Amino acid sequence: MKASKEDKTLFTNTVMLYIMQISGYLFPLLTFPYLTRVLGRDTYGILTASSAVMSYFQLLVDFGFILSATRDCSLCRDDKKQLIRINCSVVQSKCLLSLIGLIVLLPVIGVVPLYRENALYLILSYLSVFLSSFIPDYLFRGLEKMSSITYRTLGARTIYLILVFAFIHTERQFILVPVFNAASNLFIVAWSWWYVLKKFRLPYRFQSLTSTLETLKRSAIFFLSRIASTLYGASNVFLMTLLGFPTGVLGQYGAADSLIQNARKMLTPISDSLYPYMVKNRNFKLLKRLLLIFMPVIVAGCVFLYVFAELFIRILCGEGYEQAIPVFRGFLPMLAITLPIYLLGFPTLSPMGMDKEANLTTIYASIFHFVGLTILVLTGKISVTAIIILTTCSECIVLFSRIVYVIIGSRRMKRAGQENQPSKESAS
Repeated sequence: MKASKEDKTLFTNTVMLYIMQISGYLFPLLTFPYLTRVLGRDTYGILTASSAVMSYFQLLVDFGFILSATRDCSLCRDDKKQLIRINCSVVQSKCLLSLIGLIVLLPVIGVVPLYRENALYLILSYLSVFLSSFIPDYLFRGLEKMSSITYRTLGARTIYLILVFAFIHTERQFILVPVFNAASNLFIVAWSWWYVLKKFRLPYRFQSLTSTLETLKRSAIFFLSRIASTLYGASNVFLMTLLGFPTGVLGQYGAADSLIQNARKMLTPISDSLYPYMVKNRNFKLLKRLLLIFMPVIVAGCVFLYVFAELFIRILCGEGYEQAIPVFRGFLPMLAITLPIYLLGFPTLSPMGMDKEANLTTIYASIFHFVGLTILVLTGKISVTAIIILTTCSECIVLFSRIVYVIIGSRRMKRAGQENQPSKESAS
């Protein structure tokens, strides 16, 4: 049976996203061991604490557009006028949000001692957040042009890799890390807009304030979902920073968490490429096949990593990161359930007309997580182990609630299909 054009596009986009995602794991795999050794666990702890607070502002600037604008671009892919309006409105929205973020960041730096001591590092880190306002990945994803994103990202990561190895040789030079991140983001912005203007032929046209605010309003529910699903991971480190956990502990926790998060990112190309495809084709049988194929491999991989965690951490992080081993092992169950969490989210629920429910699943988990953190702090039971258990439970809530909503959505679709079928009498 000959593959359809849509299937070929899906396959190509998935491969391209996987190349990009593998590079997202491979390049950090090269710089991560180097930085943990050159900077040491205390300075790496500063990087971990700063990355945690920056993730808040990155989420604010992204505002769920990678979902809402991707969907809009996918639905309007043949209407250039609408694509221009969507693209430019999102860019203006992101610029407005980045300004709000800067206004919030400055007092945060002044209040938290660790951030105040490293104020320049945080300001330079925010430069990357600001530059991300101009990266139109939603447009490329909506039009299913993943190859250009892949080539561009590979170029940016190569630039960052070269700069890190060429210029960072001592602990004092850690300030160059956000500078090099900003340089790679600037490369992405330049490449992206060259492609948008020359290949897509979508010029920039200033949009009204009304259009900008309407764009923000439409993406608000997606923002709540994205911030809920990501913030409790960042909140763990942020809370540990506020409570005065030693930078060495932050560094070891951050090292293990970075490895787990990079492993989870290896699974995102499947859901990212499926999302626009599923919005258009609603091929739910494909989702079932993917889960049946990949889940045994993922579970086996997690078992392997658990057994060889000590060797794995020692090779990647170097000496002095022994406390990262139990953290890494503790987060492995969360890695095991990542793929069904991703696939049963927007790739499944959005084609069922249940975007709101997909967002609610992460909101439920976020509320649970923040209540749990509050209880741990008030009872004096806050610890790295408690945080690991709470985070894993929060991810389980996302999975179970999505399973429930998928069952509800399937029943709705079945009832709707039966109602749309002609009765035997009318057929005769």
